[in-house]
Amino acid sequence: MNGEMSESSDVILVVDDDESMRRILQLVLQRAGFRVIAAQDAGEGLCLARTCGPRLAILDYRLPDMTGLDLLRRLKVASPHLPVILLTGFADLAGAVVAIKEGAFDYLSKPFDNQGLLNKVREALACRQQAPMIPSAALGLRARMGTSPAITRTIEDVERVAPTNFAVSLFGETGAGKEVVARAIHDLSPRAGHPFVAVDCGTIPDTLIENELFGHERGAFTGAERQQPGKFEAAHGGTLLLDEIGNLAWSAQARLLRVLQERVIYRVGGTKPVPVDVRLISASNQDLTEAVSKGTFREDLLYRLCDYRVAVPPLRARAQDILHIATQFLAEANRELGKQVGSFTEEAAAALLAYPWPGNVRQLRSIVRRAVLIANFTIDTHHLALPDAGPERTPTAADNVVYQTGLSLKEIVRTRMADVERQVLFEALQRSRGNKAAVARMLQVDYKTVHTKLKTYGLSA
Repeated sequence: MNGEMSESSDVILVVDDDESMRRILQLVLQRAGFRVIAAQDAGEGLCLARTCGPRLAILDYRLPDMTGLDLLRRLKVASPHLPVILLTGFADLAGAVVAIKEGAFDYLSKPFDNQGLLNKVREALACRQQAPMIPSAALGLRARMGTSPAITRTIEDVERVAPTNFAVSLFGETGAGKEVVARAIHDLSPRAGHPFVAVDCGTIPDTLIENELFGHERGAFTGAERQQPGKFEAAHGGTLLLDEIGNLAWSAQARLLRVLQERVIYRVGGTKPVPVDVRLISASNQDLTEAVSKGTFREDLLYRLCDYRVAVPPLRARAQDILHIATQFLAEANRELGKQVGSFTEEAAAALLAYPWPGNVRQLRSIVRRAVLIANFTIDTHHLALPDAGPERTPTAADNVVYQTGLSLKEIVRTRMADVERQVLFEALQRSRGNKAAVARMLQVDYKTVHTKLKTYGLSA
């Protein structure tokens, strides 16, 4: 019993509208030495979570004001590493499985065994003990981007390379979150107290890019009435992100290579070297090795930029994160607009999961923000007004599955997810020209998994 009493510093939040169940949970947990705070609905639970800082939460799936899944999402936004255990009846089992995918530690079916509950609680708290070891910036990145295997690998890369002074090359589709990843690398680095400066090379004309990066001297050109430092000087001591670097003109590439080699810049119209100490992160939505083979990007510059490469996966490759991210955007839009839109209906959640998101996270934010503007209580499918995914997406039978009869929400989502997975594999095969080993490297899975899934979906290398 003494070992159990040592756990008394761990506060556990219990949220259940059934008074007798709350009392049973309190009694079992308190006898094991835990401190318990209890709430009868989600609103009260959120208030207690904010004021008492529990180490673990146990939620009933059916609550009077929202589902346990909705409450889980809100708790995770405020405290990403709070372990959550869901209590569920048989009818709610599918929802509990979805909750696991969204970050719940586990679920228990009613009626549950008291010792089984305590074992689960201790297991969850043991995992929680590891959370303080993770830097706050990494926790923030996890909270913002999700917990899917694909994005977890990206976050692990970030944590690995951030403390170094390596030049990092980020590769990912437009809107996938490359700048968020770049900022996390900066925040986790020894340069965190110095400036982070981002430059979008795709929006600056070729004639102005060198002036933007390196600055100019007074009189360097008509209208240059004073000396103007460039982005390299602005980022001195910190981090410079060159976004969409594949758009950089050939002449600017040559200047950039020289800067990276010599660690000095020359302002436009100047002859005096200016020392700069900058950690460089580059980002591109295109494969720069292909640009090198086409003769539009310097190979020697690519080597300088790519001490370490980090892939930022598209949203369709990490569907597990969609509802997690959408819930954050919902909360942000509520704050911005002064509204209290509660959550997504099950139909809206299914639509979000099924959509291929050609515009990635940036598109998801736009869709959710607009939906919050026009919705009153909850967001339904008509509030989302999801646009056509574009001509690149190949329609399949799964596109009409929601209109078929006799399918549950879980079955519809499973069918849609399989369609998305098949499409990702198909595109990876095209990019790799049928090389399954290259597909495995591209998608960061083992070769056997690729082989099995290609066989499952009837895809041929």
